[in-house]
Amino acid sequence: MAYSDGFAWTPALVNLSNQLWAITAMIGAALCGAVLIVIGIVALNPVCRPHLDRVSFRILVWALAANTVFGITNAIGGKFTGPTWTCGLDIWLLQLTLELSSFLLFSIALNLQLVIVHQINGKKMQRWYILGSIVVSLALTVPPYALKQYGWDPLVQDCWYSNDNPKQRLAWQIGTQLFWSLLAVTGEVICTSIVVIYMVRHQLRKNSIMFGNGSRIGTGSVTRSRSGSVVATANNQVNHANTYRGIIFRIIAYPIASAVFNLASVVCVIHATQNDGVHDWTGYRVLLLSDFVYGGRSIMYALLAATDPALVRAVRAFIQHSRGLYPSSVSGAHSTLRGTESKGNLSVHIELTTVHQNDSGLVMDRDGVPTKHAASPGTPHGYTDHFHSMLKPLSDIEEAQHDGTDLRGIHGSPGDLDERSRIRVQEDKVRRQKELAQLNKEREEFQRRI
Repeated sequence: MAYSDGFAWTPALVNLSNQLWAITAMIGAALCGAVLIVIGIVALNPVCRPHLDRVSFRILVWALAANTVFGITNAIGGKFTGPTWTCGLDIWLLQLTLELSSFLLFSIALNLQLVIVHQINGKKMQRWYILGSIVVSLALTVPPYALKQYGWDPLVQDCWYSNDNPKQRLAWQIGTQLFWSLLAVTGEVICTSIVVIYMVRHQLRKNSIMFGNGSRIGTGSVTRSRSGSVVATANNQVNHANTYRGIIFRIIAYPIASAVFNLASVVCVIHATQNDGVHDWTGYRVLLLSDFVYGGRSIMYALLAATDPALVRAVRAFIQHSRGLYPSSVSGAHSTLRGTESKGNLSVHIELTTVHQNDSGLVMDRDGVPTKHAASPGTPHGYTDHFHSMLKPLSDIEEAQHDGTDLRGIHGSPGDLDERSRIRVQEDKVRRQKELAQLNKEREEFQRRI
């Protein structure tokens, strides 16, 4: 074997490469295992379990388990110093879990597209995602293992593909690993891009509707009310956009990480094969990069899984429940609502007053006391006539605010005008509460579906 640039393929360099591969893999396996233990503990709590009830998260758990085995096999593979039958078995398990993880992560992106864009029930597809990934992974890795293509690699002095013929070796690598890894990453990027584009368009359309509704201005006291409504609507829109921005960031994190790690591994494998092993310092640096990429893959996915919003919400609920902040009988949906309420939402709930109308037509508050509007002598029908107007559809309210009617000419007295202005303010509060409730509902439904 010829060397250049003063490079010598010594046992010390071989040991350094193997140690880098083994240590990073052990760290990754330990982190993946720790995240799985946390998920298992949290899932046993009935308060936290609803937070994890997502198809994408369940697929992620399978991918995390595959990466745990992948990290273990990498760590073992870095300890071999010569050819043995366990070397081939270890590489088969490594390749199997590598392909399984890649296809499961692609399934997460595919599920997001089917659920969000095409409105397909992801729960019905879950079994096919998992079974399909397992079947394809076995189909790709069993033939080379049966034909003894996995074993001791004389080119890089590691357990890998054992064929010493460069052309045959590269053909096996491309046909059973590299092509499919790139295909899974490409599909993951395409599906994620479709989802992100759809979400951005949906958000822009929602913004135009919200600002269109919030920019209509009335007169007098109603003008001040509507101005406050515009500010509230703008704040709601900003909060909603921030939520979407965070969700989009989480969605694109997985395909970006997959693309970086898979492309780097493909380049390193092809470089080693085309150069017939390691002959200079450049080839050795590429080998070290390959060791770090394969060993550190489990670390990367463990960190992504640990920061998944579903797991974060479940852990937060677990901590709150452990501190007795709410009883175990609280439903998961209520817990989720409490965890996602913003300050703006709470202020709106505080502003609202619960009223009801008794059999005689008198409007009462929650304590059974007639409201001041109901007893107001300055209004012919008191608050009763306007109690149902508060429950009118939003379109009716909006039309009533823009019909051009002069409020001063309705009853002909300043008291009537002031009363109607107060009613309009209350109607604006109800409308803003409906908008916030709808935004919360859409946010929670979106997070549950993905």
